[in-house]
Amino acid sequence: MKIYYFLFAFILLVSSCSTTKNSIANTPEDKALLSAIKKLDKNPGDTGLKNALTGLYNDASKVHLNNIEIYNSVTDAGKWDKIINEYLALQHLSNIIHSSDAIGRLLKVPSYDAELQVAKQNAASDYYNIALDYLNANDKESYQQAYHAFKKANDYVPGYKDVKKLIDKTYQKSVLNVIVNPVTDNSFYYHNIGRNRFGNSFNNDYLQRSLVRDLGGDYTKNASARFYTDWEAQSAHINPDLIIDLTWVNLDVPQPYTSQYSRNVTKQIETGRDTSGHIFYQTISATLYITKKYFTATGDLESRITDVATRNIVNTNRYSSQFNWQQEYATYTGDSRALSNSDIAMLSNNNYQVPNKEDILNELYQRIYPQVKSGIHNAVRW
Repeated sequence: MKIYYFLFAFILLVSSCSTTKNSIANTPEDKALLSAIKKLDKNPGDTGLKNALTGLYNDASKVHLNNIEIYNSVTDAGKWDKIINEYLALQHLSNIIHSSDAIGRLLKVPSYDAELQVAKQNAASDYYNIALDYLNANDKESYQQAYHAFKKANDYVPGYKDVKKLIDKTYQKSVLNVIVNPVTDNSFYYHNIGRNRFGNSFNNDYLQRSLVRDLGGDYTKNASARFYTDWEAQSAHINPDLIIDLTWVNLDVPQPYTSQYSRNVTKQIETGRDTSGHIFYQTISATLYITKKYFTATGDLESRITDVATRNIVNTNRYSSQFNWQQEYATYTGDSRALSNSDIAMLSNNNYQVPNKEDILNELYQRIYPQVKSGIHNAVRW
């Protein structure tokens, strides 16, 4: 369950999407009428189509008017998207007919623009009153619901009553204050190996600060939440609604493995030319003795979001990350001229350095960060 994300907003979204998908004038009756109009435009003398036109329009308009009558009997405010869509379809048919002089003379059809505007006014009124009812509860979730209802009213009739002022008011009371704590490390690796091997130099607020910055901090407008570090919230006396804890629960950074192998390389080099310009070649060779150091570091980062008021954990996610490291160095015997540039580069790699814990965790963070950021963003939306 997303935090503070409520059924009312879901219903609005679903009803909006459903009406959007049903394109204007898309019933079988609409298509039959529009097809006849198109054919008449190409062949104005088709008597059969002329005679059928009135019946085709009556069939098409009847479907939409019947739907409007059914939707009007419903008490749920979600009906208005459907009613408006039906009026838009009727008006679309009317516009097409009136745009053709020939068809307009054959069919005298009404405009539904006035009915459309009345439906929008009624929709705005319904959602406005719904929003006012939510304000009576005087809690954050109700303010969030009121915000969406006021927004819906404004979508139908921009500037309806004092809706713009109320949208701003309910947003300010709805926005969540979220604290992101520094990352903690509860992995077996850290407690049993990492502390001794690397010490405690890793900056555990790196991910914390990145998330606060990228998710918006205190500067994002019209977002569902404002994000703070624990220090920022304490300094600014912010009362949080949610607290996010990030913990490495599995972190495995093995000692580098070693493998050795050899590789023979050959190359033909020019040794001379005869008097006719014919080139003589000699094959030279060398053997590379390669040592490979490598490991794969893995980690699982758990994100846990707690509702401060109820102390309930309202969202938990676990993200996995992997970092592959390897380094090869080599010695050789034979003719160095047979070596490629990459072979020569390996000869100077014997001073390799295994990444330290901070470097490894940074690599793991970079691979996991987009998932964590997206997960938190989705979890706190309302």
